Amino acid sequence: MPSMTMIEAIRDALDTAMGADDRVVVFGEDVGYFGGVFRVTAGLQRKYGKTRCFDAPINESGIVGAGIGMAAYGLRPVVEIQFADYVYPGYDQIVSEAARLRYRSAGNSPARW
Repeated sequence: MPSMTMIEAIRDALDTAMGADDRVVVFGEDVGYFGGVFRVTAGLQRKYGKTRCFDAPINESGIVGAGIGMAAYGLRPVVEIQFADYVYPGYDQIVSEAARLRYRSAGNSPARW
């Protein structure tokens, strides 16, 4: 097994997942062209295109909410929030929307519960 940094390992895992499943999309703050603040997603937009690796507006709640909606419709979103401290605005989406989605839809969704 080759030695790699944590960032290289995450990038490799994203690359592997995106290569294996066209439903996997990566989006967040500066993850497209720029490759993310830590360059985790560097090269993924060039390889998979702007519809599978793209930038989102700087709105953590919106990013998380969009990811939840994408998952509900059968995509496999990977959302990136730049820093751990910024996840709190999106936390309400996780608790109030994602956690209740199966119940609210009566299990009727393209996503596999």
